[in-house]
Amino acid sequence: MKYTITYHNPQNQYIKIKAVFNIAQNDSTTLNFPDWRPGRYQLGDFAKNVIQLKVYDKLNTPLKTKKTSKNTWQVDTNHSEIIFVEYLYYAAELNAGSTYIDEQQLYVNPVNCLVYIMDQQGLPCSLTLNIPKDFQIASGIPFVNNTLQTHDYHELVDTPFIASPSLTHFEYKIKDLNFHLWIQGAHQLNWEQVKKDFIKFTTAQLKAFGSFPAKQYHFLYQLTPYKTYHGVEHANSTVIALGPTYSIMHELYDDFLGVSSHELYHTWNIKNIRPKEMMPYDYSQPNYSNLGYVAEGVTTYMGDLFLSLSKVKTWNWYQAELEKLIQKHIDNFGRFNHSVAESSWDTWLDGYVKGVPNRKVSIYNEGALLAFITDINIRNESDNNLSLHDLMRELYVSFGEKEIGYTEEDYIQLVNKYTQEAIPNFFENFYYKANTYENLIVDALFKCGLELDTLPNPSAGSRMLGIKTQYINNETIISDIFPGSTAELAGLMIGDKLIAINQIQIQNNLDRWLEFYEFNNIQLSISRSERIIETTCPNTNRTYYPICAIRKVKIPSNLQKRIFKKWCGYKWDV
Repeated sequence: MKYTITYHNPQNQYIKIKAVFNIAQNDSTTLNFPDWRPGRYQLGDFAKNVIQLKVYDKLNTPLKTKKTSKNTWQVDTNHSEIIFVEYLYYAAELNAGSTYIDEQQLYVNPVNCLVYIMDQQGLPCSLTLNIPKDFQIASGIPFVNNTLQTHDYHELVDTPFIASPSLTHFEYKIKDLNFHLWIQGAHQLNWEQVKKDFIKFTTAQLKAFGSFPAKQYHFLYQLTPYKTYHGVEHANSTVIALGPTYSIMHELYDDFLGVSSHELYHTWNIKNIRPKEMMPYDYSQPNYSNLGYVAEGVTTYMGDLFLSLSKVKTWNWYQAELEKLIQKHIDNFGRFNHSVAESSWDTWLDGYVKGVPNRKVSIYNEGALLAFITDINIRNESDNNLSLHDLMRELYVSFGEKEIGYTEEDYIQLVNKYTQEAIPNFFENFYYKANTYENLIVDALFKCGLELDTLPNPSAGSRMLGIKTQYINNETIISDIFPGSTAELAGLMIGDKLIAINQIQIQNNLDRWLEFYEFNNIQLSISRSERIIETTCPNTNRTYYPICAIRKVKIPSNLQKRIFKKWCGYKWDV
């Protein structure tokens, strides 16, 4: 399969794609368009960006095409042995998994925009770019004379690239492995600081697995002047969108490091250690799997942990990150309605939006906490000689290096082996059943010399009423309600706009007025569907949405101190 990408008017944001297919001389053939992209387990409906699709034979005679589904076309090929396909693709979305063009760059994720024939995915592919002479190309696989050659379609669509005259390139090396950073967009990176930090966490990850699946690796960054945060993994590269640019070396630097460490870990965990259901990827339909708690959960846990282990970040920083995971768990009442395995399956339904209240959990958050619990229990049962790193390395050697997909049972057996089944029915009760597991978190923390405390929420709205609010367009809007709270008993609804408290207008100062009236009756005026409603909040003598805080135990055992140090990289009494 041969592809060519050209463009003439970047301001129109259409790129022209031509594809050439050698086909069997039959009456018809079917053209397929990818319906999703690996790394985002929901339908992308990329065919919605296609216009003017035409097909010709070798004599340039138009062939009749008919849409047979939202992402397939049937072509009456009239026994042709070769067909030429051309179409325009609208490239106006800029994130870590999209395709985009403007006057500054051509940025392509091929999985968004390259049509294919189902039974030809295993054939060699080429992609040629018609771009200005002063453009550089950042890509995990090098272009030669503006042409990319890949072993098959899978490798092609897993090779995003940025073509631009304004790319900035940095490089660091660990032993015989080269790691590249490509920056698209204005920036003021302190390369010496970045290089030092990247070498640290990369070295730690390489040590944990023992080998690297790729010959070289490329970080492709889209640094934007506006707020964004997104990363997508590939076999030998990642695309990361982050902004605003002026914050990268300041308040966003932790995010810059965190997402980079996360995506690098994905090189092993999902690009090589992959569920059987996704071997190989089927781009034409959802690839359902319960194993999002490994693919994203373990990666979320490890991405941050390696920043602590490698001393890129401090224990206090990692403590705060772990507190955030625990906080999200106890604040999400979806844990009583949907298991993490079910939520993995349902990413194809609503996995990347908030969804209806209290319906589901996050495979990233819950998977990370369960990985933490697994890790600490392995360390405890092995007298601190083994860890989740050993389990993941065995998964990589047994499956990833052999290009074999693993099953849920494979992972369960490994966890049971390494933890010596320290937690009875661990998977049945906490992965595959809607449940809470604060007791398991407390137990895991204790095994490394820590304890979990709870503090009153500093927000009076959350603490006293049991609500979370957002201030949007000068309006205070309820976004969450604690089940059984004062707010729920008062009849408040998600989406209600809070107007006044005890007849005093609220102007982004709800907490201050609630604190003022803390020991008085509270009457709220709300706007709901253009109606004004008055309601009185009952006094339940309860507080809601407590804040989690991790503390060190007063007198740790030697084992607790040893587990703590080997786990996070710092001495317990640091």
